[in-house]
Amino acid sequence: MTALERSSREQSKKVRLLQARVEALEQDNSALQDKASKLQEKAKALAKEKKGILFLLYACIFRVASLVLMFALL
Repeated sequence: MTALERSSREQSKKVRLLQARVEALEQDNSALQDKASKLQEKAKALAKEKKGILFLLYACIFRVASLVLMFALL
């Protein structure tokens, strides 16, 4: 085998390894994008839940304040 053939085989092997690495990175990227999307959905749901809890808290505070004022006026 000549030096040129050897070099060509080595280059082909490197190319195959790089192609495999690119495919693996593409799969990793896809998985990370899916995970990021799911985390964004979860964050939105938690923010919505937090708003609901804050609304209930403010409603309770308002009710307590109303009761305090009502009893203060008696």
